[in-house]
Amino acid sequence: MKFFPAPCLLVILAVIPLKTLAADENDAELIRSMQRQQHIDAELLTDANVRFEQPLEKNNYVLSEDETPCTRVNYISLDDKTARKFSFLPSVLMKETAFKTGMCLGSNNLSRLQKAAQQILIVRGYLTSQAIIQPQNMDSGILKLRVSAGEIGDIRYEEKRDGKSAEGSISTFNNKFPLYRNKILNLRDVEQGLENLRRLSSVKTDIQIIPSEEEGKSDLQIKWQQNKPIRFSIGIDDAGGKTTGKYQGNVALSFDNPLGLSDLFYVSYGRGLVHKTDLTDATGTETESGSRSYSVHYSVPVKKWLFSFNHNGHRYHEATEGYSVNYDYNGKQYQSSLAAERMLWRNRFHKTSVGMKLWTRQTYKYIDDAEIEVQRRRSAGWEAELRHRAYLNRWQLDGKLSYKRGTGMRQSMPAPEENGGGTIPGTSRMKIITAGLDAAAPFMLGKQQFSYETAIHAQWNKTPLVAQDKLSIGSRYTVRGFDGEQSLSGERGFYWQNTLGWHFHPRHQFYLGADYGRVSGESAQYASGKRLAGAVAGFRGSHKVGGIFAYDLFAGKPLHKPEGFQTANTVYGFNLNYSF
Repeated sequence: MKFFPAPCLLVILAVIPLKTLAADENDAELIRSMQRQQHIDAELLTDANVRFEQPLEKNNYVLSEDETPCTRVNYISLDDKTARKFSFLPSVLMKETAFKTGMCLGSNNLSRLQKAAQQILIVRGYLTSQAIIQPQNMDSGILKLRVSAGEIGDIRYEEKRDGKSAEGSISTFNNKFPLYRNKILNLRDVEQGLENLRRLSSVKTDIQIIPSEEEGKSDLQIKWQQNKPIRFSIGIDDAGGKTTGKYQGNVALSFDNPLGLSDLFYVSYGRGLVHKTDLTDATGTETESGSRSYSVHYSVPVKKWLFSFNHNGHRYHEATEGYSVNYDYNGKQYQSSLAAERMLWRNRFHKTSVGMKLWTRQTYKYIDDAEIEVQRRRSAGWEAELRHRAYLNRWQLDGKLSYKRGTGMRQSMPAPEENGGGTIPGTSRMKIITAGLDAAAPFMLGKQQFSYETAIHAQWNKTPLVAQDKLSIGSRYTVRGFDGEQSLSGERGFYWQNTLGWHFHPRHQFYLGADYGRVSGESAQYASGKRLAGAVAGFRGSHKVGGIFAYDLFAGKPLHKPEGFQTANTVYGFNLNYSF
């Protein structure tokens, strides 16, 4: 590996435009690559979501106070056998029925209490458990409620692959369902297990709860069917940069359930195709621009946990014109992460999970094949994340809050900015808070199906940040309507996307979008402007042609931009993908 000594670096600085060698105040190519890779990864992962519709009785269980004959009751409790497992029941029951200390309860009120208790169990997911009020002496003023817990008997799998029996394909390891024999059956655990199975797009599953041969228990009959476990996809878009390749191609190979764990493995590779800058100097030497990238992913569920590993790399070359010869200003970046996420709590309308991630990032810059050592970056750290999903009538809401911290692990280096390598300070020991909220809802206008989606993403910093950690806006992934060649960035800020879709066909839609974003912070205080607004209109959808052909075709326009901000007056874009 070659390095530039100081005298040689001074000569290079004299002949190459200074903006090219700036200490990454504007790492546009790497930022663009990170945003595009996040989009590709999201397309390759399936968001499995299972919610059972429960038939609930819409009865009023409020107790009456004029019943005779009756017995005065001061408190409702559970008998000793079920007090621990269903400790929530008495307090919820008293609230739902408006029970008051000293109420006089007769047979009708006792029946109403029992029905209300049963309904509470069903709402909590205990479908096969029964609430019972047995004949008892209530002279003490205490009414005891008994719950006959519905337990799990056998868990049986019926497994098929490509229509043929495939015993042991998924049942060898018991890592999918947070259920086991003799555990109390709860519908939320069943939903969690089905999500672990359906996270693979090649898998179809169904489950039946049937009476067991053992009294008081129920068996689970799980039907699992997989078509082709290996999937291949090929795509092309125009999300690249003009210098390194406006048109980007991508191929991906996915393997569903390779180890029988409902696990997922995929690799992807992408590169710039055409529409890039190549230069030839006076001697006839050609300097080419271009980019290429790859990613590797593996994830596996373990009951309420999801463990994942990700690694990606990006390499780019920018042909840079000098006074007498041309130079290849190039760089590479590698990112890796190891993450664990756990479902903390879920009910019919909400679910909350928490995650922890360890990450590393390395960046190297070169002129031709000689490294610019002062621009080398190596950072690592951890990130904690809290997620929540809610269903409110027709709305689906997804919230996210995370905290990212850089540390000294994995031989992290101080950022060049910490050593005076940049005019704007930055650190490899960053502290970043991010938050996001997505909301979507379908609705009808006449006989036509529409949908509205809105998403807001915000970032705050507690330390100075390097370019790759700042919030960057002005691309199809942030504020639409801009070509992405130039962006606004800052340590803090937000962007807000709004999309109205007309589903004129079940798999196709026409959409309109309006976005807004703003950045702030030390690096943005002297910028000519801090706000962007843009609009977009397009068609997107999918069609089954052997495999699945997906498309997104759009046109956009800036609505507001700072003076001097360079972008096309009208932006056209596309994203095409075929998977089989």
